[in-house]
Order: sequence, then structure tokens, then C-alpha cells
Amino acid sequence: MTHKDYHDVVTCKVAGTWNLHNVSLEEVRNLDFFSMLSSISGVVGQKGQANYAAANAFLDAFAVYRRRLGLKANSIDLGAVEEVGYISRNNELLQIFDPLTWQPINEALFHKIIQYSIRQQVAPINPHSASQLVSGLAIPLGENSSLLSDARFSGLAFGRAQNAGVADSRNGSKERQTLSLLLKGNDIAKILSATVIVVNQQFMTTLRLSEPMEPAKPLSSYGLDSLAAVELRNWIRTELGAEVTVLDITNATSLISLCEKVVAKIHRIAKV
Repeated sequence: MTHKDYHDVVTCKVAGTWNLHNVSLEEVRNLDFFSMLSSISGVVGQKGQANYAAANAFLDAFAVYRRRLGLKANSIDLGAVEEVGYISRNNELLQIFDPLTWQPINEALFHKIIQYSIRQQVAPINPHSASQLVSGLAIPLGENSSLLSDARFSGLAFGRAQNAGVADSRNGSKERQTLSLLLKGNDIAKILSATVIVVNQQFMTTLRLSEPMEPAKPLSSYGLDSLAAVELRNWIRTELGAEVTVLDITNATSLISLCEKVVAKIHRIAKV
């Protein structure tokens, strides 16, 4: 994103919050509560929208800042709200939220969350966590939840979900290890075949597909959008060490053609 794109989104929340804070001090108002509507994106990040995630991370930090001054504050990290607001007018956005990771809330639960936010400031239920409320996460996390790779959320995986998540991670690692070994040779056909399998698995996770993609089928037919492409681009860079662009992914005519480009890059690096 451009510098302007970043600040257009960040500035409204940052400046607005500081304005309310400063006015309350100037008016010598001992506020009973200072609740801020933040977003879960400030905790887990939001691919392709770092500006929005940063703005909400600021609200979470500002709640801590006010409490250290002896003032009331609480930041509410909302997930998806189904019945009211932006998502209710754009139902297709709910398809983005993986049920293994996210749990949308309704309007009634939203009102209860607001009540708890106020209670945490008037008579804290738990002083150690009184500055922040996090909502919208599935508990327990599903076995293939993308958050299981982050140690901060390990406490939300328990029972079968936790064990299955570990097993799934190990299986994925084995296949990447196989690919790594193949890269040391010159059998491009085997390397491409292994890459297609590994990348196909990641597509299934990212796009929540119940079955593997057909390698020769256009990627667009699987509902690939720009946000999913960003996530896949980052995964390919981190896990396979290949620098591909979002356009490389969205413009690929098939999984095979994309993997051919990936193989060309990682094989060149492996040889160096």
C-alpha cells in the first residue's frame, strides 16, 4: 500500500482517540468508562490490510496507556458481527471467516460485550486483563486453524483439536522436507510434482476446499481473491523461499503453471 493509504486508515482512529482523551482531561471529566471499538485484526493481523490492523493495535495499546495514568479505559477487539453493521450488508464477506478459527457474534452478544467492557472499568472482573476484551475466536480452535502456528493461541487448542493440529503440522513438514531433498537433485519433473502437492495443500487450507484442486484447472474457478493471494504469496515466500508476486498467483492459468514458476525460482536458489 502507499504511504497515503496507510495514514488514511490509521489517522482517523489515532487522532479521534487522542482528541477524546485530551478533551476529557481539559474538561476535568472523571469518566466512568472509556470504551473503544477495536478489532481482532489488531491481535492476529489482517493480510493485505496492515493499516487497519495497526490502527486497532493502537487502540489496544491506548487502553493500557490510559489505565497506567489511573484513568478508565477498555479496548473491545471485535470479530465478525452478523446481524448489524458492514458485514450484515455484505454477506459474502462471511465466507472469508474460517469456522475453524472465527466465531461470528450476533447483536445481542455484542450488547453483552459492551456491558462487560463497562464492568471491567467500573469494578474489574480481572484487573490483569481489564484493558482489553477479545471476541470472535472459535474455542477450541479447529484442528487446521491457521492460528495454531502461533504460540500465543496454543491455549485455545485442547483435546482432539490440539493433537490433530500438531499431527497436521508434522505431515505438512514431512512433505516440505521431501521437496527440500528433491531440490538437491536435477529431476525437475519430480520437483514440480512435489511442489504441486505441497502448494495444493496450502490452497485447500487457505480457500477452505474439501478436496484438492485440479492442477490444470484455472485458479479463478476456485474463488481466489486478492486477500487469499496475499496469504498464499506470503506462505510461498516463508515456507518455500520463492519470491512470487500476488499477480503471479492471480494471473496463473492453473496450479501447474504457478508451480512451474515457483520451482524455477526455488531450484535456482537451491543450486546457488
